[in-house]
Amino acid sequence: MQKAAWCTCLALGLAVATTSVPAASADLAGSWKGGGTVKFSSGATEQAHCRATFSPSGKTAYDVSATCATSSGTVSQTAHVRGSGSSYRGTFYNPEFDATGKITIAVSGRSQVVRLNSTKGSAVIRLSR
Repeated sequence: MQKAAWCTCLALGLAVATTSVPAASADLAGSWKGGGTVKFSSGATEQAHCRATFSPSGKTAYDVSATCATSSGTVSQTAHVRGSGSSYRGTFYNPEFDATGKITIAVSGRSQVVRLNSTKGSAVIRLSR
């Protein structure tokens, strides 16, 4: 798969979304890394390796920046996420490919499962500290 096609599909959401987090909920702040599977709208799949940084942007919100790589190339994105407890959701944006989509995050201790969806594809990424 060509890098441009990969990046456009991957751009669908490997940057994390916005989450409202009460004081007693999981703290996403800091660096996370891991990997998972990206499925393109064409049906093709690729393994991805990702790093994400969550920065508090308010009492219940985070700004997120993420970089993911597959055999096709590398893409960086940003997002803002909100949530409660161990469940977060929001939207992501990749300015390079003008791609947006929805993201959900389920946190359990020092790990999280990130699910991304857009018209260009989907991804399931498992991150840990």
